Amino acid sequence: MSKREEAVGALFQLLGQLPLGGNVPKRNSALPERMTEHAMVVLRDGDMNEVEVMLSPLTYQWEHSANLEVYVSHPDGAERDARMDALLKQFSSLVRADRTLGGVVEFIEIHPPKFEEVAPDGAVGIKACTLDVVMHYASSDPLA
Repeated sequence: MSKREEAVGALFQLLGQLPLGGNVPKRNSALPERMTEHAMVVLRDGDMNEVEVMLSPLTYQWEHSANLEVYVSHPDGAERDARMDALLKQFSSLVRADRTLGGVVEFIEIHPPKFEEVAPDGAVGIKACTLDVVMHYASSDPLA
């Protein structure tokens, strides 16, 4: 398994600890057409933006920016806001508790959230949030 896949997999496992009201996190998944009054998280593999190459031994230092999409649904706007805030605080606590994802990465950081209100036809209101989660790690090959 590549270091990239290990890092994304460790982040995905961390997301499994979030209280999503019976839903499970998804990875690189299409959004469902309907959403119950709970929360949903989709992890996108993102981009390996920055790389620093060191020689002898050849080492690639990555800044891998994965993307999280967080959705919270409830008819009441204030309740949606409260649920989103609680979910983001929980995610932040999980990251702060283990910045190395069990030793898989050197460091993980969360960038500020971007929010959006979504109102699909015939559905309750949905609050959406996107987060960039940057994982710092090294590999011996750009594909390893």
